[in-house]
Amino acid sequence: MNILLFGATGFIGKQLTERLLNKGYSITVVSRNPEKADQIFTNKVNTFKLEYNDIDKLSEIISNHDFIINLAGENIASKLWTKNQKQKILNSRVKLGAFITEAVSKALKKPQLLVQGSAIGYYGFQTQEACTEKSPRGAGFLAEVTEKWEKSTQPIEKIGVKRIVIRTGVVLGKGNGILPKLIAPIKLYLGANFGQGNNYIPWIHIEDEIRAIEFLISNEQSEGIYNLVAPHPVKSKKLNEAIARELKRPLWLTIPTLLIKLLLRDMGKELLLANQEIYPVRLQTENFYFSHPSIEKTIESLI
Repeated sequence: MNILLFGATGFIGKQLTERLLNKGYSITVVSRNPEKADQIFTNKVNTFKLEYNDIDKLSEIISNHDFIINLAGENIASKLWTKNQKQKILNSRVKLGAFITEAVSKALKKPQLLVQGSAIGYYGFQTQEACTEKSPRGAGFLAEVTEKWEKSTQPIEKIGVKRIVIRTGVVLGKGNGILPKLIAPIKLYLGANFGQGNNYIPWIHIEDEIRAIEFLISNEQSEGIYNLVAPHPVKSKKLNEAIARELKRPLWLTIPTLLIKLLLRDMGKELLLANQEIYPVRLQTENFYFSHPSIEKTIESLI
């Protein structure tokens, strides 16, 4: 099978690409910086430079691929959410999604499947009850972004291309993502909870994230929206305690909620203080097996 992958040089994309290569898939990476992709994957993938002014070229490439996976988008935690940064986060997702959709519509041979990246931010930063894939959109900036991101590729369904939307939670893995940022202060005896730490975090081990994506593209019955989160969301205090216990460090500081809101505003409310109780009902219904369902065992495996 031939896969066209957008976002291959990101945290999830790198490990997904390596796993799919090991499984025998042929991968073409679309990137604004194909030289970087060549360096990361040591020329094990084909690369194509993303050019928004050459849709015919992308359509031609799409015609030679069975699956498209779109994970590309500006990192939501890399910079403060200024007005310009918010627009960059939105545009990086919606513009590319619309571009892919148009290119697919012009392709002589349509792909079988498009896997569209998304996030649990869709349900809002303060869920009022436990959420499943059937739950409505919540409130907040990320809820608006994810809704528009998902809708950017929705039209391909009308031309007969199957679409899977993956709403990913907080991915825990070595070397990148949120976990190293949580580990660093705890190692220095400066570990702290944000507020009281009673907010739910819908997390997933990086291995299960990658396995779930592979499961969905290989399962002919899979279609529609899936929450890629572990079956047991935990409160942020419990996550920090698991890290501190594994590092044999105390966890004794608290960063006041008011201070976080004053300094980081929307970014603080929606990332650091988000309370999201979300469950992977559809993955479980389709009998996907989570290899890391426990937060304690997950932290133990990653530290």
